[in-house]
Amino acid sequence: MNAKEFCSCTDHKCPFNPINHDKGCDLCISKCLKLNEIPSCFFKKISTERPENEDYTFKGFADFTVKHWNKN
Repeated sequence: MNAKEFCSCTDHKCPFNPINHDKGCDLCISKCLKLNEIPSCFFKKISTERPENEDYTFKGFADFTVKHWNKN
């Protein structure tokens, strides 16, 4: 399975989305690490809902997990 088949990100306009290049998830993960964020695919594993206020930070992910974990 290649990254284009694996990636659950629906932001196809994002230049870091694997659908737009041949470097897999590396560009997205590098960007997120520089911004101290978690990639959206981690959020989507827990819930299809988007994080409140588009908060993709580590704390935002922890809060999102607490809110949505028991719904699975």
